[in-house]
Amino acid sequence: MDAMAKGTTTTRTARPTAASILAAAARAINRRGVEATRIADIAAEAGTSTGTVHYYFATKDDVLLAALKWANEQPYARVDELLGRDDDDVVRLATLLELSIPYPGPQRDEWVFFLELWGWILHRPDLVPDGESIDSRWRSYFVDVVRSGTASGAFRPVAPPDEVADRLVALVDGLGLKAVLGQAWMTPERMREVLLRFAADELRVPYEALDRR
Repeated sequence: MDAMAKGTTTTRTARPTAASILAAAARAINRRGVEATRIADIAAEAGTSTGTVHYYFATKDDVLLAALKWANEQPYARVDELLGRDDDDVVRLATLLELSIPYPGPQRDEWVFFLELWGWILHRPDLVPDGESIDSRWRSYFVDVVRSGTASGAFRPVAPPDEVADRLVALVDGLGLKAVLGQAWMTPERMREVLLRFAADELRVPYEALDRR
């Protein structure tokens, strides 16, 4: 998520691109929350004028929604890269689980954007397909690695592979929400331990094989 790296307000130069406006909006949302973010905040973050923001986006809702969709798509390039480095399905699953945990920094930011988008969708049923598209892509990583590992014999799932993948996604979503909110009983480290032990039990692989740190 390099494009969303936190920083100070940029110096005004040439008109920024639409992508840089979205990145600036995402940074503003991350600090202020979507409801409190104003066009002026986005313009200041981008080092431009409110008129320039409106040049690309007619309303505040337009830019905020576009920024949330954009921010939720950004992590996938890194996920694709990291999962593509190894053919070992156990290693790939371990990597995927690590990427699921809202550690402080970029991974927590990604979770914040995910939750902000779904908070918006909650009151906009017309946006449900957008959320489903993002969810479907995330789920596909789990389905692919569990299917592949089952076919190769690396995993011996306790239920059909797709069902186990859905259980893992559901656990990630539930525990991730608690960890992002900062609940004392569910820290990122605690989430990691619960998630890895659950995956080990569901796929009948040693916990140590998933504990790659």
